[in-house]
Amino acid sequence: MQENDTIFKQLYEKCELATIIYNDHDHILDINPAALALFNIASVTKSTEQFISGLLNIPDDIVNRVKSGETITYSKKIVLDESDSHAFSQNITNPVLFVDISCIPFIQTGGQISAYYVQVTDHTARHLAQEELRKTHEQFILAIDSSRIGIWEWDIQTGATIFNDRWAEIVGYTLEELTPTTIHTWEMLTHPDDLTVAQEAIQKHFSGKTDYYETVFRMKHKDGSIVHVHDRGKVTEWDANGNPIKMAGTHSDITYQKNLLYELKEKTEELEQFFHVTVEMLCIANTDGYFLRLNPAWEHVLGWSKDELLAKKFLDYVHPEDLESTYQAISQLAQQNTVINFVNRYQCRDGTYRWIEWRSAPVGNLIYGAAQDITDRKITETRLVRKKNILDAISYAAMNLMSSLRDDTIENVLSKIGQAVEVSRSYIFTHSYGPDGASLIHYQYEWTDEGITTQKNNSALQNLDWRNQGYERWAMALMNGETISGTVMDFPPEEQQLLVEQEIKSLAVVPIFSHDDFHGFIGFDDCVHDHEWSQVELETLEAAAGLLGASFGRKKADEEVEIRDNNLQTFFNTIDDFLFVLTPEGLIAQVNDTVIRRLKYTQEELIGQSILMVHPSSRHHDARHLIEEMLAGTCDFCPIPLITKDGMLIPVETRVVSGIWNGHPALFGVSKDISELTLSEEKFSKAFEASGSLMAISTVEGRYIDVNKTFLDTLGYTREETIGKLSSDLDIFVRSDERSNIWDEIREMGSIRNKHVMIKTKTNMLLTGILAADIIYIQETEALLTVVNDVTEIIRLSDALLQANKKLNLLSSVTRHDLLNQVQALFFVEEFLDKEMAQDSPARERLELLRKVVDTIHRQILFTKDYQDLGIAAPTWSHVESVIKKEKENKIFSNVLIEVSTGTLEIFTDPMFSKVCYNLLENALRHGGTVTKITISFTETEYGGCLVFEDDGCGVPVADKKKIFNRGFGKNTGLGLFLTAEILSITGMTIQETGEEGKGARFEISVPQNGYRMDS
Repeated sequence: MQENDTIFKQLYEKCELATIIYNDHDHILDINPAALALFNIASVTKSTEQFISGLLNIPDDIVNRVKSGETITYSKKIVLDESDSHAFSQNITNPVLFVDISCIPFIQTGGQISAYYVQVTDHTARHLAQEELRKTHEQFILAIDSSRIGIWEWDIQTGATIFNDRWAEIVGYTLEELTPTTIHTWEMLTHPDDLTVAQEAIQKHFSGKTDYYETVFRMKHKDGSIVHVHDRGKVTEWDANGNPIKMAGTHSDITYQKNLLYELKEKTEELEQFFHVTVEMLCIANTDGYFLRLNPAWEHVLGWSKDELLAKKFLDYVHPEDLESTYQAISQLAQQNTVINFVNRYQCRDGTYRWIEWRSAPVGNLIYGAAQDITDRKITETRLVRKKNILDAISYAAMNLMSSLRDDTIENVLSKIGQAVEVSRSYIFTHSYGPDGASLIHYQYEWTDEGITTQKNNSALQNLDWRNQGYERWAMALMNGETISGTVMDFPPEEQQLLVEQEIKSLAVVPIFSHDDFHGFIGFDDCVHDHEWSQVELETLEAAAGLLGASFGRKKADEEVEIRDNNLQTFFNTIDDFLFVLTPEGLIAQVNDTVIRRLKYTQEELIGQSILMVHPSSRHHDARHLIEEMLAGTCDFCPIPLITKDGMLIPVETRVVSGIWNGHPALFGVSKDISELTLSEEKFSKAFEASGSLMAISTVEGRYIDVNKTFLDTLGYTREETIGKLSSDLDIFVRSDERSNIWDEIREMGSIRNKHVMIKTKTNMLLTGILAADIIYIQETEALLTVVNDVTEIIRLSDALLQANKKLNLLSSVTRHDLLNQVQALFFVEEFLDKEMAQDSPARERLELLRKVVDTIHRQILFTKDYQDLGIAAPTWSHVESVIKKEKENKIFSNVLIEVSTGTLEIFTDPMFSKVCYNLLENALRHGGTVTKITISFTETEYGGCLVFEDDGCGVPVADKKKIFNRGFGKNTGLGLFLTAEILSITGMTIQETGEEGKGARFEISVPQNGYRMDS
């Protein structure tokens, strides 16, 4: 028995399967070395036993089943937590284990279970391998899909083929459209010119001449286009006699690449042209130091011919000081590194050097370079370095002048700037006016370089009347903001003497302005060289002058700020509105005099107190709520009234905005006294109720906010039935979309006037109304005010009058017909008497008188026919130009030029407006003498519009200008212009003659503002 135990122990210890023994109380009794190795544990301790139990964490139901005699095996993923590193013998290389756990009961002879084994089989390596295989398979599938490759298989013996979806997609088909597929499917789609080449390549592969079949051919796409395909394949199965049985391969759509090659060819030609015309210096060289190819820009920049540059090493042209850096750049290129922004100097044919900047890229032992001449930039950079020195000096000046304006500070600034500019002397002349108004300059501040004579004691430079001392040019230029610079010997002779006495060779002087006032100038003298002043230097010196001007003006600005503060306080206190400045806590920080005067508090009583103290105590709760919203920025309006110290209420509208007061956040409140506005609202309310029109105020949605008494009485509703209801709820408008149409028109036009609407009363009685509507605002809320005048009775009477007119018109027609019959009989009698009566009969004179009377009666009767419809039809909009053009077609106007310049003008007039135009045109021909031209024009006036008919005839005598519109006045019927005026008066128009006798007649028709319109 002992021997068996020993053998078991040895097997247990040497077993490669991790085994843990638990007693029947679920405590670990033993752990074999394989388990310790699996979990990376050095030795068995109490903590490691607990650690392993925690890792295995065998569920209670499995333990219970094992204790009942079952053997249970299940899979588990175990994560080794590195935070428990004290339990591990070494660093964890694989923190995740995939295992099978087998729980085996230990059954004693009597059937009792005193312990159970837990064996852990590590499948991590297999799991990882399977996972890697799965990923590889997914990647393969993804690679096939992403590479967009068509796959094909060919049974060579039967001709059957298998294609994937992409194979068919390349030629524009679905696989279903091509099924069933055979080798003939491919042959049918392949371009005939390429099919033979492809088949020859296949036969070469079959015969063993090539390891792979590979070719490029064209295929016909479903849409008729050509697709370029790269086909590659290999025999996958041979028979015993060496004959091919099966073959597989791929199709790749290379149409895009083919097109790219064509485009590349075009681009290459374009680049070749660019190579020759670009101003950049392009080259191809080798790492041995020779140019292989150059573009013409090299010859232009360096002056050497292309042959000369190609004959020698390019290093022979490099400046000796730049050879070392050039060798290093070539070394970098030889190592296939790109070199960017490398700069060296190249010698020109004339012996000078030019700065060249390179961007170079290597390809093998070739160097592709693009260079540009940056000599001018280098010169500019040198100047900029000098400018930087000057700017540093200006920065020094800014720091010091802003803190102090003492004489020693200013002279230190002059020292810094003078040294930066590299001059001999820097100084400041100040400017003033003498008692006589003379412009004077004073040499006040100075810095001099070592060995340079100071001019501070030069009396000639004090109180210098420069305009009268030869420096008028300086005064005009500097006081106009211009700079003076140059060599003294180039200055006018009258300026040289004083400058030469100071040993100045060249100088620059820049004006100093303070608040647009000329303060003086800063000067820079070079007593050693003929200094050439660059634009960069002058610009920076102007900046220095500006800084000095700002400093000199600071004191003046401080004084002006104090004045502005006083002005602001004065302005603050002259505003009639109540002004409050509040802290973020709602405390009063400042008020204007209106608050003190109107509310009757003192300044001391208000400052520091809550704003609630100026509102009625009964409204404090509302005021506190609004103040909180204002402080939060969600409200900027307060309607709560103010209250005076003695209890009087003042209705106000208060607006609040946030801002800064004395450097701290604050609220600014402006309260406007609306006592007068309140009175106006009362007047509106009374007018609203007393109006004889139907008046209503409604929301945007159409709900009635208020209606007047006429509205309720006319439509038969009570106020309770109306307020809060929609017009559609009450079915007021006959047309259901009327209300929405009104809103649309208001949104477009801004308001509505004279709109005809049909409305219904509560008892369904139909009424005709003329509607006007406007948008109004009630406490910033948009609302609609509508006014409807009930014209139902007026329209009824108008219709009745129209019917009466029509009957009178009919009667007039009948009567006129009868009269014309009688007049025709008189004509017959007159003609009979004329034939029967002797020519010398005394009665012939009376016969002639009778003829004239009958003719006049005849013409007047005919004239009434033209005007029998006057006022019968309703007025309409008439397009003036169209009406006149139609009248121009009358032959009587064929010999006169009629010009119309009214454009799109339309006027609201009686339909007989065409008769008006005819009468005015015919009147010009009849009474104007030799009329050759009639013009019709229109102008807008303050009161409406003016339509003008004028001619170039003899005009109208002054005495007749008003009479011509009287009934019966004139040489013809005497009714034409009279009835013209009557027709125009129907729609509120008037006519007058304003021409000058001898220069032509001019008839002006005044059109009311609402009586004309012109399309935009």
